[in-house]
Amino acid sequence: MQVFSYSRLDKKSRCPWAFAQSYILEKKEPVTEALVLGKSVHTLIEMARVLKVEREEELKFLAESIAGVASLPVNAEEILTLATRRKVTESIGKGFTEEYFKISLSPEDPFGPELQGYIDYYEVTDTEIVVTDWKTNRLPYNPLDTHQLGLYALYLTQKYNKPVCGRLVFLRTGETREHLYTPEDIEKARRWAYDTALDIQQKIYALNCGGNLDELFPATPGDVCEYCGYAEECAKLADILEDDPGEFVSMKEAEKYGREICRLERAADLMKERLKQYVEKNGPVPVGKKQWDLVISQYWKFPQEAMKKAEEKMKDQNIDPLTVFSLTATGLKKLNWTDKEIAELGASIKPTKNFKLVSIK
Repeated sequence: MQVFSYSRLDKKSRCPWAFAQSYILEKKEPVTEALVLGKSVHTLIEMARVLKVEREEELKFLAESIAGVASLPVNAEEILTLATRRKVTESIGKGFTEEYFKISLSPEDPFGPELQGYIDYYEVTDTEIVVTDWKTNRLPYNPLDTHQLGLYALYLTQKYNKPVCGRLVFLRTGETREHLYTPEDIEKARRWAYDTALDIQQKIYALNCGGNLDELFPATPGDVCEYCGYAEECAKLADILEDDPGEFVSMKEAEKYGREICRLERAADLMKERLKQYVEKNGPVPVGKKQWDLVISQYWKFPQEAMKKAEEKMKDQNIDPLTVFSLTATGLKKLNWTDKEIAELGASIKPTKNFKLVSIK
């Protein structure tokens, strides 16, 4: 293995076992809805930029076409919404799209590992390069939290000899996070990529000499399991359920359980998806006194005009609309009021405590 992509290196860093399934055993990873949606959005953005399509009806047609051939059901309207954020539409007709590159990770070693990839979009200005990566993630993060843009900066500084500003555009919220890369940032990214690639090559050599794959590329369950297509197979390797530890007495024990829960929950999600596909074709599957089935849930959706009529009807019946209507978290977001402004109205926060996996702040 001589040529690496950022995603390949990142997978190895996050979970060596998942990396080995994909790139050594060459097992096809089951696709996830999040992955299919992300690829669909990127496809629409690329097509819109290359074809210079800006009219809404044309973009809608493209979104529906992309959704129609997706490997899992995805919503064409959601694809269209994410792909037509202001930052995206402003880029049409400018810069460079999906540019392929391949560079050495160790210029002094002609036989050293190489890096290849495609850059979503970048612009060349008089003073700098602005490289942009479109993200469909639900949770935003900063450019320096990963090495992706740092490696793009490595290539672009070699090509143009100009400073590089890395920009992440989160399409769900429209939020943008930027960082002007220093030579130290770029070298750190290069060093990480080089060391990771070298480690992969050494482990593959050891494997070819009779080493054990699961020992050379161990599973590292945790938050990375949430979107992993191999989680079900990986969970079969887990021995955590064989013995009941009783009450945890150390952080190490608790952390092990926490990581395994991530893996097992993801495995359950994959099993449910497979069972759902069977039920869609063949009907309910009984399990004792219950059954797995596709259950239709209904709710009334009130457009603005219907809300006005509902308010008038309540007033006609001497019902105070304020005893029925309420401002939800979604509604407050649309108002863009600050916490201070909301508190000044007399509202108060009522906290609830839930046990779940959350990002470390």
